[in-house]
Amino acid sequence: KVATPLGWPFVEQMWTLLFHHCESKEEGTRNMVAECLGKLTLVDPKTLLPILRSNLASTASSIARATVVTAVRFTISDHSQAIDDLLSECIGDFLQTLQDPDLNVRRVALVTFNSAAHNKPSLILGRLDEILPHLYTETKIRKELIHEVEMGPFKHTVDDGLDVRKAAFECMYTLLDTCLERLDIFAFLSHVEGGLRDHYDIKMVTYLMLVRLAQKAPHALFQRLSSVVEPLKATMGAKMKSNAVKQEVEKQDELKRSALRAVLALTSIPDSDKNPQLNEFMVQLRSNTDTLIMLEALKKDGGSSEPMDLS
Repeated sequence: KVATPLGWPFVEQMWTLLFHHCESKEEGTRNMVAECLGKLTLVDPKTLLPILRSNLASTASSIARATVVTAVRFTISDHSQAIDDLLSECIGDFLQTLQDPDLNVRRVALVTFNSAAHNKPSLILGRLDEILPHLYTETKIRKELIHEVEMGPFKHTVDDGLDVRKAAFECMYTLLDTCLERLDIFAFLSHVEGGLRDHYDIKMVTYLMLVRLAQKAPHALFQRLSSVVEPLKATMGAKMKSNAVKQEVEKQDELKRSALRAVLALTSIPDSDKNPQLNEFMVQLRSNTDTLIMLEALKKDGGSSEPMDLS
């Protein structure tokens, strides 16, 4: 039974009603329920946050667990709140869902972790050593989650793990800004390198990460230049099919522009001109008229894109 906080006569009824809908078949409804639960928890965190935690532990429903973890995200903000000390004590319990057997629960746990890392990194700094191994695990391609579906006469490859991997790489991007000093940068870079060979969505995030790493950890990135250059070369050398539609062509062009922004960032690293692989790559890029035009345009624009908010 929920104690009525702050003398509100209807909080218990609201709470019960919200939990009644936390397993709704409609994702939009579940997201609204999660936001309402999170905002309601802020009314009386001493009473309601422990109840959220107990609901997470007691439910066998993966959908309900995902809703509870999402609710926690709505209790986190970039300014001081009454809930902060309480949340600091128990956020580890909510982030245990990074090990949940359900794929979607792990995804929303990553989104909640990203929100904490972006808005209030103090909540997770002391837990990074235990969280990072699970985060890095989610950056890996899992072949068992890739399958083909038939769409009329065509077969389409579906990767059920893509959204989780993307959420993991977005967390890594955020950590570069807020927790860099707590990272083993070479372990971090190993997973960035894996992302450079992944799906389009993952590559776009890792190219942004290279730009940021060139600014924040140039000496470490310098030591990995050779292994970073190879997947960038593969992107720039990729050819479109002759029957590619306009949308595919535009998507590939944007990928190449993002890759070139990363390349320009690499060339800004001190002594990068002493790396033979990067030098050879730059000669190759400049020998192609179309690529040279893109390079010069990016240089005029400042070389790298504006920081993205991936929280």
